[in-house]
Amino acid sequence: MENVRKFINEEIENLKEDIIASTVELIKIKSVESTAQDGMPFGKGVNDALVFCEDLCQKLEFETKNFDGYALEARFGEHSEDVCVIGHLDVVPEGDGWSVPPYEGVIKDGKIYGRGAIDDKGPTVAALYGMYVVKKLAEEGKISLDRALRFVFGTNEESGSKCLQYYFKKAKYPTVGFTPDADFPVIQGEKGFLVFELSKKVDGNFFIEGGERPNMVPDRCIFKGIFDIQKAKDVISKKGLEKKAEVYEENGMAVIKTKGVSAHGSLPFKGENAISYMFDILQDLYDREDEFKRFVEFYDKHIGYDVFGKNLNIGFEDQKSGKLVLNVGMVRREDDRIVLTINIRYPVDTKYEDIEREIKNIIKEYEIDYKQITDMPPLYFEKDHFLIKTLLDVYKEFTGDEAQPIVIGGGTYARWAKNVVAFGPNMPGDEEVAHQKDEYISIERLLMCAKIYANAIYRLAKKE
Repeated sequence: MENVRKFINEEIENLKEDIIASTVELIKIKSVESTAQDGMPFGKGVNDALVFCEDLCQKLEFETKNFDGYALEARFGEHSEDVCVIGHLDVVPEGDGWSVPPYEGVIKDGKIYGRGAIDDKGPTVAALYGMYVVKKLAEEGKISLDRALRFVFGTNEESGSKCLQYYFKKAKYPTVGFTPDADFPVIQGEKGFLVFELSKKVDGNFFIEGGERPNMVPDRCIFKGIFDIQKAKDVISKKGLEKKAEVYEENGMAVIKTKGVSAHGSLPFKGENAISYMFDILQDLYDREDEFKRFVEFYDKHIGYDVFGKNLNIGFEDQKSGKLVLNVGMVRREDDRIVLTINIRYPVDTKYEDIEREIKNIIKEYEIDYKQITDMPPLYFEKDHFLIKTLLDVYKEFTGDEAQPIVIGGGTYARWAKNVVAFGPNMPGDEEVAHQKDEYISIERLLMCAKIYANAIYRLAKKE
């Protein structure tokens, strides 16, 4: 085993410049979901990233198959069982406040900056080159494999994973595998992932819009209406939100714009929610006794700045996975309705039905409608499972860290692919930069991940 690890690590070091260059080029592609086109179900940008990876895999001499623009598969070997790695190429919108261009792959101070650098383009490239090294060593006869190798590139992880749902209707589930899209040492469980809308019929001459995705803490929100600008300034001052809100007049209407701090939707306590700032202001400012005022009162009383669902009576928690977390990701006016989109990550021992029941018990008083958008049940593996033990052993060999498997609030492809768990790239104590401005991956981490992933792929390709 020591000799194999030595072979693998040397090969990764030899590929250092290729790994960096491929990561930079992939980051340069703005693969944010956009309007579907023929053969491009998630838009041209996402498809450009898929084509880039298809070309790269062919250069690395994998057999490839494009699944109608939903996913790309790269394969090596003829065994009936396989090791599968699944990475995603789509990214969330860049948001505001970057100090470097978000789509240029800027290298500075030993780091590669750009949207997708850590989530999930850098780790995907690292894992692909890791698999390539295992393939190369097998072709050279330096190692033998008991399972085939498969790499799947997805295109819709950030907004529903429709890509994998489509792919696995046409392809078999893996024998064993991982997705490089979370944390080390290894993820044994993922909280339930729920997205729902709360909507209410309203009237009045106003406009409100904030947020871009349910799974991002919104860093902006705007409200336009007829109100006293000086009163709005007084409310903002009283609440100490001068640095978080501005008021001005535009085209005969008064405007409030709030500014938050973006963060991953699974970690709302690490961001500042611009929508919650807005409703805090509106609670004292909006004085018409109408249906929108009732919605504002609902928000103030049952959501506010609470990110653990206690105000909605859904503050569930368990020993395996901790507390439920709640992120208000989007708000908008749609004709005669106001619509709020909320993302919840709920504990592995909590049932969706209990969450829905408690929410509906509260919103009926305000005549607010509930609509489920997505519900993915929790995922959980026991610590003694072969996959968990193998990945944990590889991590420990590289780091010497005795950390134990963890459960996360983030949702990954592991939910849609049987026999797969999330594995890296974040180390314990790392700065959380996914979904935030100035997202980056250090070159040192990129190469370490490539080595860890290559060794893990080899170990998983050897049957127990």
